Amino acid sequence: MHHRNKVYPKNIESPFKPDEIFFSTTNLKGIILAGNNVFYRTSKYSKEELIGAPHNIIRHPDMPRIIFKLLWDYIKSGKPIVAYVKNMAKDGSYYWVLATVMPVKDDEGHTKKYLSVRIKPTTEYLDLISRIYKQLLEEEKKGGMEASYQRLLEELKKYGYQDYDQFMADILSKELESKKDILKVEDIEGFVDSTDFSKIVRGIFNLAKKLDNTYSSIYRKINIFNNFSHILEEKSENIFRLTDYIRLISLNSSVESFKLGSKGASFSVLSAEMRKNSEMGNRIINDMKGLTTKIMEKIEHMVVLINISRLQVIAITKFIRAVLEDLKKGTFNSEEEQEFQINVQDLLQLLRNYSEEVVQYSGDIMELLDNIDDYMKRLKILIKRLEFLYLNGMVESAHHTETSFSIIFAEVNKLVESTRKVLTDLHTPLFDVIQKNKELKMKFKEEVDTVVKKCIIILIRYLRGWQIDRLYHSVCYVP
Repeated sequence: MHHRNKVYPKNIESPFKPDEIFFSTTNLKGIILAGNNVFYRTSKYSKEELIGAPHNIIRHPDMPRIIFKLLWDYIKSGKPIVAYVKNMAKDGSYYWVLATVMPVKDDEGHTKKYLSVRIKPTTEYLDLISRIYKQLLEEEKKGGMEASYQRLLEELKKYGYQDYDQFMADILSKELESKKDILKVEDIEGFVDSTDFSKIVRGIFNLAKKLDNTYSSIYRKINIFNNFSHILEEKSENIFRLTDYIRLISLNSSVESFKLGSKGASFSVLSAEMRKNSEMGNRIINDMKGLTTKIMEKIEHMVVLINISRLQVIAITKFIRAVLEDLKKGTFNSEEEQEFQINVQDLLQLLRNYSEEVVQYSGDIMELLDNIDDYMKRLKILIKRLEFLYLNGMVESAHHTETSFSIIFAEVNKLVESTRKVLTDLHTPLFDVIQKNKELKMKFKEEVDTVVKKCIIILIRYLRGWQIDRLYHSVCYVP
């Protein structure tokens, strides 16, 4: 049983460095199963005090309850969540973290525990969030959780976020970006291969480094999706305006043909055709916008998974460094060895699950991009039809020089040209994105899978007590 005396908050920060990573796992009820030294040191509790205690032992009274409710809602439904959390150490001092909490699932897909990786916030978002959290606390006193949640969404909307998912994707990217020169996979040169265990650890380290490169290159590629969606957004607005304008012109044309009575019959048919055409164009653009929104949601999830995976790889390599340092000092015992095994295995399991999800998203995005490609083809056909209508209109208006039809159809021609140009501008980036996505899907699945499998095989063989020399071989030659 864990007894604890009441801790009162003090306005003193418990320091931890931007290049450090907190790590802990809990069972499904939030009881702490494992942690790392950064966690023990910053929270100022001993390992014995924390293991077996509920994770809310470090909860700070400045934290709105809605954030923890959100956290539990996400992880219970099997999804990872990213959130800013203010914690309280044993002596009442505080420390802020950006926490990424993930369900760890077994092979059947059932959650068996939760894993949390926490880094130090170093962006301007922290000021924003501490302001918002104060408002949420007020809101909770007055109107409870629901009011607090609504207020959170309102505040996020003010800053351009549609929902919490969008916000969390952005903060994780920004926080990792702001620390990219310090929070990274560091080298382990200078550690001598003294024991067989350290050879194994080294093998895993080299594989993790490989993974880190894979994630970084994918991350760079994903940005072209973002650019594409902005281009599509902007160009579809242009096409909207053009098709609206065509509809307006078709109305003018109907009015003119009405004035001509029976002589204007052919114009009346052309006007109706133009109107139909522009309405179809509008529908297509609307559908394309819907698809783009879906693509952006998928990409957002993909970015979150890739960033979380990058964090996990950094966490694995930090573990390895700590192990090698302890081995060097001779302070590494069998209990720590076992903890290392379990923690690294959890992280690897997650990496593997996430890589499968990323590939799945990549496939979904592929389908959506193909649909967009189809719509582009349909728009091109519409433009050809409009061109045909323009030519017919010009022939007809030659017989009716007293009307303004020739001006009307000259306008149509201009619009046809503009729309064609907009579509051409869209085509290259679309083709580009489709190609990149194909490469990404192929490369990613292979690389992550191979590396993670190798690491897992190394660990499992080690845990099953294989002879060390055979194990060392398997680091280099995994079947």
